[in-house]
Amino acid sequence: MQSKNLESFSFSMNLELKTEVLEEFSGNRLDRFLKFSFGDEMSRATIQKWIECGYVCNQDRKICDKSSWKVKTGEQYFLSIPPRPPLNLEPIPMVLPVVLERKDYLIIHKPPGIASHSGPGDRSPSLVNGLLHHFKELSKVGGEARPGIVHRLDKPTEGLMLIAKNDRAHGKLSELFRKREIEKKYYAWIQGHLPAETGTIDLPIARHPIERLKMTVSPKGRKSVTHYKVLKYINSRSGRKFSFVEVGLETGRTHQIRIHFQSQRCPVVGDLLYSRAGSQFESYGLQLLSYYLKFKDPFTGEGIEATLALSERFLRFEKNAPLF
Repeated sequence: MQSKNLESFSFSMNLELKTEVLEEFSGNRLDRFLKFSFGDEMSRATIQKWIECGYVCNQDRKICDKSSWKVKTGEQYFLSIPPRPPLNLEPIPMVLPVVLERKDYLIIHKPPGIASHSGPGDRSPSLVNGLLHHFKELSKVGGEARPGIVHRLDKPTEGLMLIAKNDRAHGKLSELFRKREIEKKYYAWIQGHLPAETGTIDLPIARHPIERLKMTVSPKGRKSVTHYKVLKYINSRSGRKFSFVEVGLETGRTHQIRIHFQSQRCPVVGDLLYSRAGSQFESYGLQLLSYYLKFKDPFTGEGIEATLALSERFLRFEKNAPLF
């Protein structure tokens, strides 16, 4: 690894993130470790580019510009995120199945691997780019970077999303979310077996104190409540345990389902951010699907209900789970 003094490297910085290498990550490549530390919204390709540009340094403030560098327990690394380039709000062709459409809003099926909107560390096309390609009118009150976006799903999460076509709809739908009058349900494959077939996880969630793009259970966090029901168990030939669960949310915190199941030592299968074994299931993606939405149309009072069937990657995991 080439070493340079950070003070002699001239570029403008607007955000610095810090992380420390825990024992289980010792020996990992620098780019892979930073990807795990800094979250879904930051692509590995972006991290590699920033490493090569000298935006990463260690605790001695020496720049680390080799993605292949092996990290060691106890080392600290700092990522200085450069200023954002101009917003990429160009319409981009994208497959976005429309599940239901009304005059003022629609429900779409967001594919996995696409961010709901551009984040600080990922300039790849987002759902917003696809929406701009398909729809001429979208709400604007959510901010310049988020036309139409009323709520979000994590980048690796697949499922149903409500999109506002105009500001009036955006306000009405946002109010339904605030009043918790929109029922959302998820399916998830998790590692391990929970203590009961039905239960509630009531643990507050806060921003991680060091790894600022991650969340954590904390007594200082915001109230977060998750209900679950186990629908199926699988025990693999090597003794590994998996559970298929239906999940309902009382609150909608960032990464809530993923954090709550991790807190029970049952992380969501394929979770590269919160599971040590996540990379073993990378080919299946994050096994989390927002499959159900139910609410009353805020303009007509019509009962609205939308559902999704399990996609191929969920069925493939279920088929192969006994072989792990």
